[in-house]
Amino acid sequence: MSGVRERIRQHLQVLAEEVGARPPGSPANRQATAYVEQVLTNAGYPPLAAPFTTRWWEPGDGHLEVGGVPVGVMPNPYSPAGDVRGRAVPVAGIDQLEALPTAAGEVLVLTDELASGQLLPAAFPFLDLPEHRRIRAALHRLAPTAVVAVSDHWEPILEDPDLPFPSTTIPTELGCDLQPGDDLHLVVSGAVHPGDGVNLSARIGDSDRRLVLCAHLDSKATTPGAFDNAASVAILLALTELGHLDGLPVEVVLFNGEDHIDSCGEVAWLAATDLGRVVGACNLDGVGLIGRRTSLTSLACPEPVASQLGDWVTCHDRWVPAEPWVESDHAIFALRGIPAVAITTEDVHALLGGLAHTADDTLEVLDLDLLAGIAADLPSLVTLLATALTTPAPHDQGG
Repeated sequence: MSGVRERIRQHLQVLAEEVGARPPGSPANRQATAYVEQVLTNAGYPPLAAPFTTRWWEPGDGHLEVGGVPVGVMPNPYSPAGDVRGRAVPVAGIDQLEALPTAAGEVLVLTDELASGQLLPAAFPFLDLPEHRRIRAALHRLAPTAVVAVSDHWEPILEDPDLPFPSTTIPTELGCDLQPGDDLHLVVSGAVHPGDGVNLSARIGDSDRRLVLCAHLDSKATTPGAFDNAASVAILLALTELGHLDGLPVEVVLFNGEDHIDSCGEVAWLAATDLGRVVGACNLDGVGLIGRRTSLTSLACPEPVASQLGDWVTCHDRWVPAEPWVESDHAIFALRGIPAVAITTEDVHALLGGLAHTADDTLEVLDLDLLAGIAADLPSLVTLLATALTTPAPHDQGG
């Protein structure tokens, strides 16, 4: 598989170093999709393009002054730029937030329940939660001068272009001493731009009933996204161009929005696709980390298929089983009852805070030999899934 290893290296060089951060809608993202389109076309599989429009964020920087003492901060993604002042109003829960009459001229400091995890943006198409709707509605009504979230969660608490006030997230060690009435001065920069792009997919076999083999091409605006998720894209490109998927009933899909607030590429692909002909999905997201094995989990798979997958993992010493998880593109299939397999790095959720979506997600964290090994194993896994899921059940064979 030396040829595969070299092609993976070359694709990673382009996507993670020459292009770098590639949020959907941005010029860098269009550069990345043009590159992928050319690779697939040269391989004999010119991809179909599903266009979309979206908003993308150009990161900035900032600082927060507490009583005149400045602390360096990063704006929350999509935060409007601003230079604002106000007194601190700490708020710990939804009921307390909703009980406030107004926050005009004040800086809301979100803690505890309100800062335990990222608030789903209104633009996210696949999931909303009642408590998140309540928080968003209250924030819009209260119209604060700014919002400071105090949290050690690995993601910024707010990532929503429809929230009109400047905001940032700070760790608890910086925010634990904030008191009601403290004078706060928040300065953040950055910009939100309209943009467009495409979602790309290429049919490999000639069967209409097919298995989707997918990875997301986009990254957050804050990272070169080598581990998340150029490595997975590089594997799929190398396997396709070197013919290792030839003859299989596969559609290779490079989703363009898994790390984006509105999943723009996924929505575009779903709108253009007859899911009734999709028998299953195999999604790669976050593979090839140095010193870690590769994990596999299945969702919505019939028991015989799940059993075959378990046997397959047992026979491959670089792989381990994992508990089901939904935070990636396989979820859009599993939640519709379509069998799905998710491939990532062993114990990936324990690693997210210090690597994914950060400037540290560079080529140096990847093991090229491990990536080549995943590529070597993947065709047999895809063959297993394609055979198991595209073979008609006995009652569909007539007679």
